[in-house]
Amino acid sequence: MNGKKMLYMGIAVLILGIGFAVGTYAYYQSTKEGSATGTVLYWDCNSGTTTAKQTFANMYPGTNGTITFTLKCSIAADYTITFSDYSNLATGGHPNLKLYKDSAYATVLSSGGSITGTLTAGSAKTETIYYNWPYGTTTETYSSAIPSFKYTITYNQKQ
Repeated sequence: MNGKKMLYMGIAVLILGIGFAVGTYAYYQSTKEGSATGTVLYWDCNSGTTTAKQTFANMYPGTNGTITFTLKCSIAADYTITFSDYSNLATGGHPNLKLYKDSAYATVLSSGGSITGTLTAGSAKTETIYYNWPYGTTTETYSSAIPSFKYTITYNQKQ
């Protein structure tokens, strides 16, 4: 009888072991369902210009004027307009054509100089630079080389 009890006890342990194994397996095989959605952020910033190089045709001593940049952005952004690669613009030499940040021709905008500002979401803003080629001395002569410069407009999303 002792042997039969051991047999029944072994079968009971085996059945319980199988039950625990199946329950554990079923637990780890459970499936959860759900969904997730996302929104893609789209933003557009532009300057409304088609070229990154500005040239001055028909320039001569006594000429002055303005160049206007229209800046637009669909998000709040900081912008920087950087000026570079001045060609045939003077830095004290001839011709004496210079770019300025102000209409009083007080703040010279040299190569590597920049103008910075901020746009609110969906807004537009204009930035104006001024150029002036005052009458020179008797030694200043007109050069047929066309003055030019390059500019880069960079937008950085505000945090």
